Amino acid sequence: MTATLKHGRTLIWVAALAATGAGMYYWGRRSGADAPPPALAAARADAAAPAKAGAAPAASAAIARYDAGTARPLPPIDSPLRLVLPELQRRAASEPAAACRLAAEMEYCDSLRMRLAGAENNLDMFERQLERMPQDTPQQREQRERMAESYQSMTDRLLTQSEHCAQVPPISPEQRAAYWRRAALAGQPAAMRHYASGNAFRYQELLDNLPGLATYRGEAESIARTAAQRGDARMLASLAYAYSPQRDGMRRGFLGQVVQPNAVESLALFLQLRDGLPAQDADGPEAAPGGPGARGPRGGRFNSREMLDAQIRALTRDLSPEQVSQARGRAAERAQSWSPPSAPAPPAGPGGAAPNTPPMFLMQGGFVPDVQRQECEGAG
Repeated sequence: MTATLKHGRTLIWVAALAATGAGMYYWGRRSGADAPPPALAAARADAAAPAKAGAAPAASAAIARYDAGTARPLPPIDSPLRLVLPELQRRAASEPAAACRLAAEMEYCDSLRMRLAGAENNLDMFERQLERMPQDTPQQREQRERMAESYQSMTDRLLTQSEHCAQVPPISPEQRAAYWRRAALAGQPAAMRHYASGNAFRYQELLDNLPGLATYRGEAESIARTAAQRGDARMLASLAYAYSPQRDGMRRGFLGQVVQPNAVESLALFLQLRDGLPAQDADGPEAAPGGPGARGPRGGRFNSREMLDAQIRALTRDLSPEQVSQARGRAAERAQSWSPPSAPAPPAGPGGAAPNTPPMFLMQGGFVPDVQRQECEGAG
């Protein structure tokens, strides 16, 4: 083992201990999963009642509108979490943005802990790979050194990132999801999207948070529809895919497991999304030749409008003319009563730096990317 790699192994081990060590702060045993507002409880009861095939889902819940302009600024995103954690905990009880940020911070730190836990095994495999590489020529030795430097650079980045979470213990999956839920019920747009999509629940922790999943099942559809009604294009797309009967041909996300298939509603939402998005959102930078994120899984260009048109054609083919007319009528009515759908702006980097890549608002299957920590302070 080279001296550089040995030093990297030691740092990874120390960082892992710091990230998972004894806590400096007291996390209450309560999950923070407050009772839902009466309107949401009523919407949950309506959702449980049997619905006629093709009928429009129940009206979305009365969730307060979040005003980012009147919210107090949150601590800088690059502040070490241990220094701002008490403030975030205190403010999370009454400020939606703080609850969102606290949940996002803990999710971010959990991700770093997982990466740190795997770094040791990756280092072992990399060392064996280096040992098998030939070193007979200057070119081979140079290639070996470049690989070692590249791995060391990746390790250094991970260690630098992990400093943000040092001396902050993890919280339970139930507590973390409860913070997302609290912010979502208070109308914070990023939290509504993260919670309603099911991203607040991690596959490796599902059995650790069964009560939270049961609560989510009763209110996710209503929160998602509220977010879509307020112009969240990603939630509109996620709902459209979730309602589609064709969803069973793909891996269903949590929202798709919550709602009942409804081809008429799915078509209405796809039509509304396609017709309501400005051209630059429907065929934006992600579809530009050579642009960031422009390539699909088979090397073709992503084109959001083409993806929407494909779903519309498939649903139209399977519905009667009367059902298609019904879907078009819903889409036209909502174009007047719902906020126009808009793709979210890419979140700024730490310190307000401009993002490097544009967002891809529409992902196959309606899956929603995780909310980033810096998104909690904006308007969504």
